[in-house]
Amino acid sequence: MARARHPVRQALLAALALVPLSALAEIEAAFDPASGTIAVSGLAPDAHARILADPDRLRLRVAGLDTKRPMLASFARHDGRIVVTPRFPLRAGLDYVLDLGPHRLVVALPAPEAKRPTLTAFAPAQAVIPANTLRLYLQFSEPMARGRLRETVTLLRGDGTEVNSPFLTLEAELWDPSQTRATLLLDPGRIKQGVGPNVEAGAPLDPGENYRLIVSGRMESAKGVPLGTEAAMTFRAGPAERRAIDPGSWRILTPKPGGHAPLAIAFDRIMDGAALPRRLTLQDPRDRIVRGRVTTDGGGWSLTPEDPWQFGTYRLVVDPALEDVSGNTLGAPFDADRGTIATERAPALLEIEIAAH
Repeated sequence: MARARHPVRQALLAALALVPLSALAEIEAAFDPASGTIAVSGLAPDAHARILADPDRLRLRVAGLDTKRPMLASFARHDGRIVVTPRFPLRAGLDYVLDLGPHRLVVALPAPEAKRPTLTAFAPAQAVIPANTLRLYLQFSEPMARGRLRETVTLLRGDGTEVNSPFLTLEAELWDPSQTRATLLLDPGRIKQGVGPNVEAGAPLDPGENYRLIVSGRMESAKGVPLGTEAAMTFRAGPAERRAIDPGSWRILTPKPGGHAPLAIAFDRIMDGAALPRRLTLQDPRDRIVRGRVTTDGGGWSLTPEDPWQFGTYRLVVDPALEDVSGNTLGAPFDADRGTIATERAPALLEIEIAAH
């Protein structure tokens, strides 16, 4: 980014070369990030009055911006300096030109230092996950660079050997809109029993095997800052989950009316935690959506309401698009037998009574 501004800065410095060197060496303009002002020092005392006497000649503008309209700012004398107070905050990383009558100064605001990213979470977070898990999620602290996952993410078995091509190769990587959560899609063709890739190469995960997912320290943020150190997550592959989702098997802990204790659900399996917040909806006895704070780790879900719980029957609406980590849905398992017809994709409704215990 700094190189792109060099031509502008060089042109400005060339213009400044017309000012006598003796005068230029004495005059300095410094930006104060605490107050957001620019202080000009080195001017002769009598120059202050001459400069401030003609405020229409005073200008503050962004360097290289082709406009005749200056930025709104006030100019005043304080402690032997001319202080420029912009109406709106100046932006870090930009160069500004300050015209004070016969003097033209460049004020360069340093760009904010880019933060070093960290890997903050891995999902599913459970120590044991189904051997036919379809998706793994990596959560980072900063927006990350695209196109780096294939070369920086490695899956190892417990004995240290690398799993060959466990993830589906896509032209575009799967990132959420904030570019902080990446989805690693394990190859469905190798997971689904009886199809070519599964027969030829086997499933990426074997039941009972330990695994280590490694993210190289070379993985970079969108601003080009690397992780710096390797990050690793360990888990064990358990039995495969090949059943359709059955909300009737969920355990629900109901709160007392009049309070704000969370309503909690314990699933019978690990669900797709990234989809849960938008796939489960709770309606109150008057069919209004219950607003509140939703938390989930894939193994459970809870809702802490904004308003107190009421007496009566609540309804939990389960979107038919809800999946567990193995891709099973309400209608059918992901790995259904060939020729199996899935049931109709319709929402599931669970009635929940809020009553005095």
